[in-house]
Amino acid sequence: MNLYFDCSLRTPSHATILLWVKKYGFFLLSKPVQKADDWVLIIDESVQFGQNKLLLVYGIRHSDIPINRGLIFSDLTPLVLASKSSWTGDLIAQELEKLEESIGTIKYAVADQGNSIRKALRIKEIFHVYDITHCISIIVERVYKSDPEFIEYTKKLAHLRGAQALGKNSHLLPPAQRANSRFMNLRPIADWGMSVLHFLEQAPQAYYQEEQNHLNWVLGHQYLIRELNLLNQFINAVQLILKTNGLSETSLKDCEKLLSQSKNPRLLLVEENLIEYLGETLKNSPMDKNGAMLCSSDCIESAFGKYKNYIQDNPMTGITNLSLSLAAFTGKLSKEEISEAIQSTRVENVKNWSEKNIGQTTLSKRLKTLKWDA
Repeated sequence: MNLYFDCSLRTPSHATILLWVKKYGFFLLSKPVQKADDWVLIIDESVQFGQNKLLLVYGIRHSDIPINRGLIFSDLTPLVLASKSSWTGDLIAQELEKLEESIGTIKYAVADQGNSIRKALRIKEIFHVYDITHCISIIVERVYKSDPEFIEYTKKLAHLRGAQALGKNSHLLPPAQRANSRFMNLRPIADWGMSVLHFLEQAPQAYYQEEQNHLNWVLGHQYLIRELNLLNQFINAVQLILKTNGLSETSLKDCEKLLSQSKNPRLLLVEENLIEYLGETLKNSPMDKNGAMLCSSDCIESAFGKYKNYIQDNPMTGITNLSLSLAAFTGKLSKEEISEAIQSTRVENVKNWSEKNIGQTTLSKRLKTLKWDA
């Protein structure tokens, strides 16, 4: 810009840009919210960062939920962002009680099945819609976790990664399996298995004899692999319907049509359990039966993922006021809004918010201790 416009602007430092992000986040978090009788919350608490965990609550009016597309960050309003060493159900319920005083009636909340969040919603008598991704994961885990064939297949995959990581066949290694929440995404091991089956069926044996000998054992699990592939197709189709259109009588019928295509016993068990849960949720819903309910917390999961990437290079820092970026994600990023946020928010505002909601950070405690001077 300096060369093109013949000017001499200084390049903003990283510290300046960080301050802009924090100001923008504080501005969005502090904006007055319209009182209404149809607020929908998306709630989650972070993993432990240093000594503390973050509680994050996004909100959207039920009347503002988009039709025929999933939620994006700019649809949401940041309502609560706070840090504590642990979040009990009672503490979260207190935050929700304060929130109700400022925004009005909370119709329902979308969240995972974390014990503290479940207890808080139960205390406040707020209808809990289980996030569809976590819901499917729990159902799949129930069906496959103790299944001997599935256990044998995944153990062989893990052994292959460990035994051949540095060997001449390392280019054929299966994907790493998640230690936690493994059943949230079985697609990588199913896709790898399908690719291997295709390779064994189609590749010319004369050129790939060694590779084929190395992978022939996969043929013994081809029925399970094809089943997992079908399972992923079903999950993707259900999630597309529910994340795009919400949970309603219409979307439930669309999901039931997918169920009628299955014949495999384990697949049928997953599908029937899921349809039963969706039907029960719809039956007990506090909303108009003709309307669609939000049933995905993807935005809040994505927000925590982005924040984690910001601080992963220095985990010792723990939770700082950079967590205001979680609120900044929801901004519309218009020139007018950014200008207003930066001009109206003072550094003192960010400092005071940090003292009230974050407290002393792990890094500041470390520096104070290790640089102590009598």
